[in-house]
This record gives sequence, structure tokens and C-alpha cells, in this order.
Amino acid sequence: MRLRNYIIYVAVFLFYACSPNYILQSSHHELIEVKTPIDSTILAIIKPYQESIEDQMNEVLSYTKNNLNKGKPQSTIGNFVTDLCLNYTDAHLCVMNNGGLRTTINKGNITRGKIYELMPFENELVVLELNKHDYLVLLSYIIKRGGEPFSGITITMDEKGNIINNSSSSPVDFENGEKIKVITSDYLANGGDKMSFFKDKKQKKVGIKLRDAIIDYCEKTDTIDVKIDDRIKIINNE
Repeated sequence: MRLRNYIIYVAVFLFYACSPNYILQSSHHELIEVKTPIDSTILAIIKPYQESIEDQMNEVLSYTKNNLNKGKPQSTIGNFVTDLCLNYTDAHLCVMNNGGLRTTINKGNITRGKIYELMPFENELVVLELNKHDYLVLLSYIIKRGGEPFSGITITMDEKGNIINNSSSSPVDFENGEKIKVITSDYLANGGDKMSFFKDKKQKKVGIKLRDAIIDYCEKTDTIDVKIDDRIKIINNE
């Protein structure tokens, strides 16, 4: 068992006899190196917490029939995450980014710890609305990146990466002023990973973190069977 350096903060407070409030008078911190062999007393203190965390992280939540891998233009791990996110809102479309999904999940049991590896960030799910122009910019972004995780629509393009008829196949009627609802992470909604088309849009919080949504879905789904589908279609013009 390894213990890294710990920073111990010592604060001196001035107490007032007539007041329950504490006022910080001064503070001091010091770096103390913990060397091996580790004192048995320290190990005894840490062990219950370590065992409790390990029990939680090893808890089996679900089972996947296939490897959930990363890849482009689409992937099983990307399809898995974006598809399940649509269950938590009335959004038409979900968009995430490949870089935000930090690991793969092999065929077999899915543990809570594996979901923490997949999504170690505290990102929250939010919904925002896009007009026709921003929606087409979003589609172009996905194509130019060689594919990013998305669900709720299909993207048809030619071999040169040109989008074909996606404005007419949209789930909303842009010509009547309707907007498409997109669910994504707050990081991306704020323009992360160069998704500038999301910036300055009003965000509606879903009320759940992305990681918690994945855990919740796994807890409710005994067996997961994710495959590559036709959400991205490439048309040969020859």
C-alpha cells in the first residue's frame, strides 16, 4: 500500500468568549513526507475506509454482451453513453466528445468503479436549443472531426465529407421557427472541445451528472447490448 505526501494545515483561531463565531487569525501549512515502512497505526486507521471504497467500486451494476470500445466515425462506447442520455430528457439529440470518455469497457460485468474510470469528471447534463444554422454547424463539426459520439439523428454524407439532406431530415421544422433540443455536458455546452456553436445558449439543467446517469442506467438494465448502427451513413457517388 502506498501513501503519498500529505499536506497538513494548522490553523490558529481567535475565539471570542461572547460569540460562537470563529475568526481565522493566521494559518500555516507544512509538507510532511510519509516514508515506508508505514506505521501500523496509520494502516489501521486507513484500512476500513479503503475496504469500504473498494467494496463500492467493485459492485457489479450490469453486464455488457459486447466490448464497449472507442472509435470513429462512431463507437460502441459512444453509442452507449449518448443513447442512454436521451432517457433523461425530451431532447431530440445527444452529443458528447470522444476525449471525454476516458476508457473502454470489456465484455462482461460492469462495475461502479469502471464507470468512474469512464467518466471521472463532475460534468452535469444540460439541455440547450439550436436554430437551423447552429444545427448545421454542429453536423459539420462532427464530420470534420471524423465522428463524435451522438444519438437521436442520422447523418448522411458523401465520401468527401459533405452533408446530404440533413436539414430536411431534422426532427424539428426549422422553417416554422422551431429549434432542436440538444442534451450534452455542461463542459461542452460552455464551448469545450471547440464546440463554439453551443456557447451563449441558454442552458437548462437536467439535474443529474453524466456519470450518475450512466450508473443509474446500468443499475436499471440487467444486460446491455450495444452495436454499431447506421447513424452515420456514407454515400458512394460513383
